[in-house]
Amino acid sequence: MKKNIGFILLAILTLSSCDNWLNLAPEDGVIRQEFWKTKEQVNSAVVGCYASMQDGPVTNMFLWGELRADMIDKGVSPNNNYNDIIDGEISASNSVVNWADFYQTINNCNTVLKFAPSVISLDGTFTDKQLKAYQAEVLTIRAMMYFYLVRSFRDVPLVLNASVSDDQNFLIPKTDGSIILDTLVNNLKFAATYAPISYDTNAKNKSRITAWTAKTLLADIYLWQEKYNESLALCQEIINSGRYSLIPVERVSTPVADNGVVIDSVYVANESDADKMFTQTYVNGDCIESIFEIPFTSLKPNPFYSLLGPTVNKLIPKLDIVDGGIFPSPVYATASDATDIRGSGCSYRLGVVWKYVGTSRSGIVRDATNYTTPWIVYKYSDVLLMAAEDLNQIGIHLNNDSIAQPDYQQSISLMNQVRTARNAVQTSDYKFTGTVVGKMLEKAILDERAREFAFEGKRWYDVLRYAKRDNYGGSNLQYLINLAISSASPQKQQSLIAKYKDPRHNSHYWPIYINDIQTNKNLKQNDFYAQ
Repeated sequence: MKKNIGFILLAILTLSSCDNWLNLAPEDGVIRQEFWKTKEQVNSAVVGCYASMQDGPVTNMFLWGELRADMIDKGVSPNNNYNDIIDGEISASNSVVNWADFYQTINNCNTVLKFAPSVISLDGTFTDKQLKAYQAEVLTIRAMMYFYLVRSFRDVPLVLNASVSDDQNFLIPKTDGSIILDTLVNNLKFAATYAPISYDTNAKNKSRITAWTAKTLLADIYLWQEKYNESLALCQEIINSGRYSLIPVERVSTPVADNGVVIDSVYVANESDADKMFTQTYVNGDCIESIFEIPFTSLKPNPFYSLLGPTVNKLIPKLDIVDGGIFPSPVYATASDATDIRGSGCSYRLGVVWKYVGTSRSGIVRDATNYTTPWIVYKYSDVLLMAAEDLNQIGIHLNNDSIAQPDYQQSISLMNQVRTARNAVQTSDYKFTGTVVGKMLEKAILDERAREFAFEGKRWYDVLRYAKRDNYGGSNLQYLINLAISSASPQKQQSLIAKYKDPRHNSHYWPIYINDIQTNKNLKQNDFYAQ
């Protein structure tokens, strides 16, 4: 973790839109003693917390969620750190596991929490309601950072006080991840109560924390904790709010004939509507589906040119898994237009991860300075699929599929909202006629999440959540084994499977970066990597 002597926020390039939080951060060199006097300065400090997520955290949100999964492959331009992880060779010396950027954002949040309350006595126009709203924002940002850390490392140092003095103890040991999650739950209950319901512009509603962001994050944490009823209640509240919806895509039923005889019908999506979904979500941002996103502009582009750009080419889609696998081909060769609009032309195209690279579904690639796709942390489909997963698990835990049918049917209905909006390819796996089997539906929801959030930093966490469920009960570990089979090269498969089968299950989490182990003697290395 980095020491932060005084309070010096990041300098952020000014953007063209006055609605965006990115153009409000204070200049570098603002010293604590000259700060924290007005509500405007508190707002600027909060903005600095958002801005600090743009660099290291967003990069690692992508890398930590995708490199160990099955949808990303080595590019033409080698990066040894990335390639080692893709091969399942993970070590404490790999800089990808460096958590420093997350703790920098955490410390920025802690600094606001420490100093903002004193401004009430200095600025008579600064109200307790405004203070609580700002506290709610930074508590949610901090919880978001810690949720990534816990899912990635399990046990990490829990730092709740700002680092503002050389006299402080920076050599903090790890805290059990379950204790950290309980802390986040309590923080997010406060945030859900006091964060703004909405702001005065759509851009702020998407790029600043709202009560709905806090509730979505809390639902996600409950899902990770296997508290399905609590997660479901929050998801239903968000759904019933009417504030979010899926971008509509017109579909036309098209008959399929064999020797002149109609044998079936399939849906073909309106291409104009499909392109609208792509551009609104991955080009323009601030779409009706977005609950919280981290925006970028040409003056502050996202990090994906250096990772995925066609001329850089460090990482590419794993097409043998994605094309025809994650995104199945139409059942009928004569119905080639009946495809999932999230597949080719959206998630991948021309051998690159298209949703960060393309200007439209069939357009050209972006210029290096035009990598402005927002990093979408949560969107409405996430809530629908979390609720579907909650209901499915509630049904499974009844231990009787016959009794669980009402839960399963509600789950299928929520999943199908997403599938219909994306014109998902219809196969026998998703028709669920007759008595629904809970474990089959469980896998269908996981597969749907793979399609819906392809390359959005969720895949590894989704599979790990499924594998660790019920303390790796039953055959749940097989989800990780299947991931190893589909992601590792043939010569690495057995080695990776053996690692995942280690009974300690500590190989499922990152090692602590070697620099932190060497400088903080109170940190104990993840024992799988301490051999």
